[in-house]
This record gives sequence, structure tokens and C-alpha cells, in this order.
Amino acid sequence: MQTLQDADPWCAALAALVDQTPWAVALVDPRLRVLASSPHWIDRKEAVFPSASAAYTASSTSALPARNPSPTDLPEPWIKVIRRGLAGETLDYDRRDACWTNGQSPGPGWHVRPLRDSSGTIFAVAVFIDSMSPPPQAKEDIDRLNDRLRQVTSAMSVAIFEYEFKTGTSIISDEHLASLNLTRDHLPATPEDWFDLLRPLDPDAYWQHWKRAMSPEGEGRFSFEVRPLVNGQERQMELQAHVRFSGQGPARQPERMFGMLVDHTENRRMQAALSRAQRQETVGRMAGMVAHDFNNILTVILANIELAELRTADPELHQLLRNATNAAEMGASFNKRLLALAGGHRAQVAALPVAVDEHIARTWAVFQRVLSDELSLVFHPGAPNAVVAIDPAEIDGAILNLVMNARDAQMQGGTIMLETSCALSPSALARRPKPADRPFIRITVRDQGVGMPKEVLDRVVEPFFTTKSGGHGNGLGLTSVVLSAERAGGFVDIQSTLGVGTEVSVCLPVIDLPAAAVRTRSEDYPFGNGELVLVVEDDPHVREAVMQRLEAIGYAVLEAANGEAGWKLIESGEPFDLVLSDVVMPGALSGYDLIRKVKAKYPGIATLLTSGHVSAALRDLDAADPKVRLLSKPYSLRDMAEAVAQALRQVREAM
Repeated sequence: MQTLQDADPWCAALAALVDQTPWAVALVDPRLRVLASSPHWIDRKEAVFPSASAAYTASSTSALPARNPSPTDLPEPWIKVIRRGLAGETLDYDRRDACWTNGQSPGPGWHVRPLRDSSGTIFAVAVFIDSMSPPPQAKEDIDRLNDRLRQVTSAMSVAIFEYEFKTGTSIISDEHLASLNLTRDHLPATPEDWFDLLRPLDPDAYWQHWKRAMSPEGEGRFSFEVRPLVNGQERQMELQAHVRFSGQGPARQPERMFGMLVDHTENRRMQAALSRAQRQETVGRMAGMVAHDFNNILTVILANIELAELRTADPELHQLLRNATNAAEMGASFNKRLLALAGGHRAQVAALPVAVDEHIARTWAVFQRVLSDELSLVFHPGAPNAVVAIDPAEIDGAILNLVMNARDAQMQGGTIMLETSCALSPSALARRPKPADRPFIRITVRDQGVGMPKEVLDRVVEPFFTTKSGGHGNGLGLTSVVLSAERAGGFVDIQSTLGVGTEVSVCLPVIDLPAAAVRTRSEDYPFGNGELVLVVEDDPHVREAVMQRLEAIGYAVLEAANGEAGWKLIESGEPFDLVLSDVVMPGALSGYDLIRKVKAKYPGIATLLTSGHVSAALRDLDAADPKVRLLSKPYSLRDMAEAVAQALRQVREAM
């Protein structure tokens, strides 16, 4: 064979061309000597042929190197491949098929082409490298793009993977490992192992999808919902993959699978929270539609019961009327909790200090009346000195809901336990908000019923979720209990075991106030002394009941059916001492509008508002003004008497 110098003149031109090419190219003769190389090759000569690092330069490609590498200096795969090229073969190799003598990879791929002179004789081989190590700027660009890709996939909760069927090897992104809490040393080795890890929702359907994706006749696409356990918590993920095949016809086989694992957990959690918020908003709108009229009806009922009680001395009749009053107040409590499901706190209803054991001891017998003859309620007080800050109706409503749920779960009869304790259960301790040393009281209702499975327990406090048959549950009971506890700074802990029963605990923070210091209401009402009160109320039945109550405790009363009529009476010069107005009324003047005009022009007249439901829009109208007490319907005679006396006293003290 000839050398490059002995070849035809065009071969020398070839050497010059190699010298000018921007690619990594080298010409090697039969003695395995580098006869010519491009500048790009020489720039990487340490990586290509370390032993020939000083053997040639870009300006001497047309001459034989002063020192040529011997065959032993070349990688063994190169010796074999170049000799095949010198024998006339055209060869292409993937980067995994060879490496340089220093152990580095030559690049994405390399190719060998035999070179012939004009007579057809092979005088050398040309070795082409697809791509050597990229220049520094290119490497920085690639690193920057890779980092950006990682950030995007991480932000989208997307994990990328690649699987080679022939070797069983996997290429998995860091996000993929993190999403499943895996390490590269402990990866599943087979599709079956991945199946066990990913926990598909429907195993049979999963394998059917898998077989269709692997079939040579199929499209090779695969998508499925999986629920892997990560750090003990179930995650909601979607597996998407595409299979690449090799071969044709019957020889077509899956070669590689590329895919991604998308974590939908947080997104679906947000969607669930939004759905719950929308349901609560629906509840609030429904409640606003019915609350006003419902509370007006309860106001009339409660007023007439109390007026009847004032007119009789019969102790048995007194007890019957007291029972009716308790029932009306419980109905009012339910209506208030229904309104609270919309998320808005009832305006200006202050929490009161309540000695829990004493309060329940006075009221728990009422709860017994909702039980059948086969069921009994037993109360075990265990927190004699614990005081909490809460609306007492919230405690009564919460206990009533829990007792009714226990009743429905324990249809076979027996005993339902109602108890209080200053010691939290282990499950409640785990949920206690900070500071961890803050004392709590636990009010627990325990049944021995059927219990709840996990899927029911996970949803039991959702609005409108119920397992009761039609007409026996509205799905709002436990939701209202949770909201009552949260408004008081507490929480609800629910534990249930199938076949054993359910325990629901309302945990409330204890305030630093001795039980003996809790104010108890006197049986005596603060009576009036003939002061003139204007009652502004659009419902005639409610207006009449309010007037009768005021007259019964010593006040003189005039009435108006709306805000405009009330303002005309005030402007006429009537010497009113107090204006008691409903908030929501037909006409141009709401109760807030009327009271604002009275306070501006007649500061010596006391003011008091009352309503069965105040929308957020109306409350916002009064946000910038000094607050006027709002007496929520239905209210007791005692509440009304105290509110009227307080409003009159505040005006007298201010004058």
C-alpha cells in the first residue's frame, strides 16, 4: 500500500482539505499512523491519542509525523476497526462500542471510511467523530438548558424516565427519584416490580393497557392512574409512556420506553378545596334565603312562649313552657350554624366564658329526648374547673348533632357516653395547634355502633356528605360541629373502628378564668321605666311579638313597618329614647341606613339593631361607622331586656 505522499496529487489536496475542515477528522495509514488531522481533532488530541500529543501539528498534515503512535498506543477496538476499514469495509459505531485510551467516550458516534487512489488501491482510512466534547460556551448553553428543563419539569411535578428492554436498564431523572422517594441503588428491576411500587388503581386494567402498548400491532402508548405510597402517604399520579419498537413485521419488538410520571396530588388537593369552598358558598346562599324568615318565625314562637310563662304560676305549665323554649332555642342554634357554613362569622355575637361541666349538667337531659326508649345517654363530667370562650349555643348544637349521629349508628339500643376531660387522647394530641402546652378540654360523644370505613371517615366532615338514607340526614351536622370548634380556636378529632364504634371529640382551648368567676344570669330581667321605644320591623307578627315583650318589661312602644316610616315618626318630634330596628327591610332605607341617620342627627336617641340574617354586603355598609349592637334573632326576653338596658345606659353616660 502507498503512503499519503506517494498517492496521486489529489490525495495531497485531500490532506489540505482535512487541514481546513471544522469537523473532527483524521487519516490513518496501514501502519496505524495519523497522516493528517483537522484542527478540531488536534484540539482534542489528548483525548484521541494521548501518546501522540506532540507528534503532529495542523501545519504539517502533508508530511509524515516525526513520531508515529504504535499500534499498542491505540484502543483495541480501534485497531480492529481500522484494519477492517483498510480491508475495504465501511463502518459506523455507536459511542458505547469504543472509548479512548484514557477511558473517555469519543462522542455520540464515530465512522470509518476506506480511502482509495485513482487505481482503486486503499492507502488510508478516514476516521470521523460526530461530536467531540463541546466547546466551553456550548457546554454552558447545554447545562443551562438542562437546568431550565429540570426546573420546568420540577415545577410541573413531572418526572422523566427511560427503560431499555434488552438490557433492563433504566435512565431516571432526579425528579422521578424524588417523587417516589427512591435511590439509584434501589430501583425496581422489572415491570412487575414497578407495578408493585406504583400501585395502579385498577390492576387488571393496568396490565391490559400494558399488553396493548407492548403489542407490535399497537401504537405503543400507555397512560394510567397510579397511587404509590411515598413516605407512608398515598400520592395521586399519572403514568404516561411511549414505546419505541425495532424491526419490522413479526420481528418487531419493543426496544425502549420513554415516559413521564406526573404528580397530580397537590393540584387535586387544591381542586378538592375549591370544590368544598364552592359547596360552602352554595350552602351560604341557601341559608341566606331561608334564615331571615325562619328566624322571624322562631322569634314569634319564643316570644309567645315567654309571654305565656310570665302569665302563669302553674309549675307544671312552667316546665312545659320551659321545654318548648329549649326546643325553640335549639332550632335557633341550628339556623345560626347553617349560616356559619358559608364561612362568615355571625356579626357581633361575642363568645362568653362557659364552665363546660356546669353548662352540660344543666342541659344534657334535653339531648336524651332525641333518643329512643332503647337508648340512654350517660354524662361523665371530668373537667370541673375548665372554662372555655364560646357561644353556649355552639356547645349545645355540637353535642346535639353528635348525640343524634350516635343514635343513628347505634340502632340496636344501649348506652351513648357523653364525657368531658382535660386530657387529650393520643390522636387529639397529634392535632393540637401550637403552642403545644396550651391546655384543652375534650368533650366526647362515644357510641358502640357500626363504625366507619376509611373512605367514609376521610369525607365525613364534608358539606352534604352523608351515609344516611334519604330524609334522614342532610350532611351538614359534622361540618357545623367542626366550624363551631374552629371558631372557638379548637378542633374536632374523630376515631372510628368498624364493628366497634365511633368516638368524636370536640377539643376547645381552656381560658384562664376560674369556673366560680363565670357570670350566671339572674332570673330577674332589667325592667324599663316607661322609656319610649320605636320598633321598626317589616314582619307584622314579629313586630307585634317584640312590642308585647317590651311592654311586658316596662317600656312604652310605637311601631313602624319600614325605615322610611320610622324616620318620619322620628322627624315628627316624638320623644323616642331608643330605636330598635330590623336590618333587612323593603324600601330605600335598611336598618343600618336608619340608624346612621339617627346617630348623625339625634345622638341622644339610643339605637339597637336586630336581624335573622345579615348579608356581607349589608355589613360592609356599616364597616366605617361605630358598631351598633346587633341582637340576632331569635333572642330571648332576657337577651332583649339586657340589650335595651345597655343601649339606654350607654347614651345616658355619653351625654
